[in-house]
Amino acid sequence: MRRVRLAALAALALPLAGCLMPLRGGPRHGGAGAPMEREIIRMMPNRPYSQAVRVGSTYYFAGKVGVTDSTRALASGRVTAEVQNIFEAFRTLFNETGVSFRDVVQVTVYLADIGDYEEMNRAYAEYFPVSPPARETVAVSGIVNGARVEISLIAVKTPAPPLGPRP
Repeated sequence: MRRVRLAALAALALPLAGCLMPLRGGPRHGGAGAPMEREIIRMMPNRPYSQAVRVGSTYYFAGKVGVTDSTRALASGRVTAEVQNIFEAFRTLFNETGVSFRDVVQVTVYLADIGDYEEMNRAYAEYFPVSPPARETVAVSGIVNGARVEISLIAVKTPAPPLGPRP
């Protein structure tokens, strides 16, 4: 009986494997199996990572923190200030790459304290008022430099929307 089940599974698996072959290699491969171009946007001096990497039309932006001496001194509104600093730093990178907040498709938010979720969410919403990207928010035990928030994101550069009303 067990051999019959294995044979049935193998009979199903072989045709399915043929359907999945074009997916082999993941997002680094384009049509016809050719590797897609990978570009380092900006290396971090004395650090083993890049601020952004482009593969095809997809941009992977490294996590950023927005902590400064002035944000550390804030008794209230610190998370809002950090989120604004982070997104303004992303805006600078976006200007270099031609990406916009409209192109962002995935955001990961790390919070040192999940109690800061509502404040982070209000500041975050200012940057994505329409058609927000997918997002997950994770509470972590600590963030570099004593930051309260770290954000990383993925963007897919798309053509500019057409001018004028849609037909």
